[in-house]
Amino acid sequence: MTTYFRQAALAVAVLSLAACSGTEAAAPTATVTVTASTTPPATVTATPAAATPSPLASPSPTEPPGNQVFEPSEEYDQSDVIGAKQPKIKGAKFQFDPGHDFTKRISPSADGILRGRFVTMQDGDTAEYVPVRWDGGTFVGPKEGDVTAYAAPLAPGVVYLSATGCTGNDQTINGDGLGTERCTRARLAEHAREGRLTALITVANGQVTKVVEIYF
Repeated sequence: MTTYFRQAALAVAVLSLAACSGTEAAAPTATVTVTASTTPPATVTATPAAATPSPLASPSPTEPPGNQVFEPSEEYDQSDVIGAKQPKIKGAKFQFDPGHDFTKRISPSADGILRGRFVTMQDGDTAEYVPVRWDGGTFVGPKEGDVTAYAAPLAPGVVYLSATGCTGNDQTINGDGLGTERCTRARLAEHAREGRLTALITVANGQVTKVVEIYF
């Protein structure tokens, strides 16, 4: 009987020791779990870096505007700007009209003297004309499809000096081959409508004020 109690006491002691050791083993496991749960926030702090690509959109303001003035450098003489000075009568390149936007509605050339050719009359008062240059023994205008063209009303008191006389049967020119006989505004409109009048065209305040025909 005494032996039985000793065995029982020994068994209780072993169980108590196992229970205590089991509790101690469980504690580290719980600690590891808590510690692991604190690591994910480190990855969260890295996410704001993903927002940095947004500055890539910044180049858009530097894109050139679609509505730009275009002057072909190989055909335009940038030193021969439309102005008060008379241009070369037989210039090999078109005169330069800085700031004129040919992509918009057709409008008058800059104030000054343009070496040009009348194309037609849009109505009874407004003449359409283009710049010309000397090439191969004759005057040529912009190539077909080129938008380089102007339109301006004929001033009521426009001066028209014809190189062939008012009837078209004479030769009325000076030593430079420029017209000298003054004709009517109606005669100018008629010649402009026919599209065969090449001249030094003076524009002031958006109106054609003087036309001196070039004989060639």
